[in-house]
Amino acid sequence: MSKLIELLQHFGLSANAAKAYVALLKYNPSTGYEISSQSGIPRSAIYSILNRLETIGIVNSVGESPKKFIPLAPSSLLEHFDHSHKDRLDDLKESIGKIDIDDDAFDFWHLHGYRNLILKMRENINNAKDKIFMSGWPREIKAIQKDLIAAKERGLDITLFSFCSLDKQIGKTISYELDEEKLRKIWTPKVILVVDHSSTIMGSARETDESRSIYTKNEAIIEIAANHIILDITLAGQRLGFDPNPIVKRIMKRPDLDLDRLIKS
Repeated sequence: MSKLIELLQHFGLSANAAKAYVALLKYNPSTGYEISSQSGIPRSAIYSILNRLETIGIVNSVGESPKKFIPLAPSSLLEHFDHSHKDRLDDLKESIGKIDIDDDAFDFWHLHGYRNLILKMRENINNAKDKIFMSGWPREIKAIQKDLIAAKERGLDITLFSFCSLDKQIGKTISYELDEEKLRKIWTPKVILVVDHSSTIMGSARETDESRSIYTKNEAIIEIAANHIILDITLAGQRLGFDPNPIVKRIMKRPDLDLDRLIKS
């Protein structure tokens, strides 16, 4: 239940409000006294919490002496959050749109912590229109696996590179098949994600709050990130004995360029 309480807090409920709702799911209808006993919330605080939940439509009260409370059904709660957050996002988008903002001032966005790294990668993948290419470790690729599969099903071109063995092949996958645990003893995990040649995320993939990475739409940094992945794939082709050119062409911004001809000329 602690995970459910934590998730409810992400949707704007306080810790005690989340505990009260979860207690009501298990025991309803219940009086304030009963909810206090089941949830561990002090009796002095329980009624203000229940009144707040009733005001925002997450619980309902029946009767008077004593008043009892029933929770919004889980399926209805999901719809409630979906509609309320969509309305807020629409209002926020409209209000922000009225401000004269120079987008160049936000060229770099620093991502603090592992969770924010994963969330930003998922956001970028879900907004992708054409192609995604990435260099990463199995843990990070697994964390965004569902989003990558959904992108593949939308018809996007996906290329993944990893030094480690990957459980699932999504799009074109290149790997040295090294043991992840052994490699972590030598290297610190990092990630590079390029989406549509219009944005990139790169940096540390340590699973801590101190992990640091960046998100940017700066063309020079995007080109550096793309070239880094191209170089990794090219070297892998030489060492593993496959032709990297067809894969590299998938990644290049100008796939019509003939690399072999450029090298020989």
